[in-house]
Amino acid sequence: MYTLRRATDGSLEGPINKQVYASYAPKRHAFEVALREAEKRGFSKESGKLIQIVTDGDNDLARFVEEYFPGAIHTIDVFHVVEYLWEVAGALYKEGSDQLIRWVESQKEALYDGRAQDIVDELQRLLNVLPAKGPGNKHKRKCLEKVKNYIAKRLDKINYKELRDQDLEISSGAVEGAVKHVIASRFDNGGMRWIKERAEALLQLRCIEINGDWDDFILYVHDKMREKMLSDKKLYPLKSRDPAPLPTIAFNKISNVGGKR
Repeated sequence: MYTLRRATDGSLEGPINKQVYASYAPKRHAFEVALREAEKRGFSKESGKLIQIVTDGDNDLARFVEEYFPGAIHTIDVFHVVEYLWEVAGALYKEGSDQLIRWVESQKEALYDGRAQDIVDELQRLLNVLPAKGPGNKHKRKCLEKVKNYIAKRLDKINYKELRDQDLEISSGAVEGAVKHVIASRFDNGGMRWIKERAEALLQLRCIEINGDWDDFILYVHDKMREKMLSDKKLYPLKSRDPAPLPTIAFNKISNVGGKR
């Protein structure tokens, strides 16, 4: 998550106050956290400020965007859409052929030009002229139908020309890079084996470190643990033999977070 600010020439500058968060918890938890952070930055539902959320088109994510950020601009990452176009081209044309490349480039031009409906029409045209029977035709028709439905269902979320005119995001490259930096470089190395519940604690610590909040976190844990020990008149270890369950709601609704880690 990050904030952009409007420059004097009307363009958007940023990212500002970038913060990473990752969890192995269910998708709803991510939106609970995102809403909490947005409200802390002054982007509440009532603020009227522009919020943009970029996803890969997952149906669950789309539902949560509507629930948690009903006024936000929901954008589908352009590279996910382009991947679908390459999938169609690979099914219809010979690999590496000029015809394949020309078709993809033509559809990409329409996509970036805000003419996604033309792509849907082109896919429907190809379906209409492709015989139901024939070598490989069943696979080709299935691919065309899948991609046509994917794009047609998300036309309001892939108007990239309008988004670019507003200087808004059209891809999730920053998030993809964060996933590689935050998760892959620490958890996806040779010989490593994890269960989600044990990896979760380390993942939260990694996010805290990357966000530059380590000292504040240590003070928070110290104060919370001290308060609890004084209240209960007993010692509590920071280490635990059993992993804590994955969170299901935002941390600001969880009591005794420090004592569980």
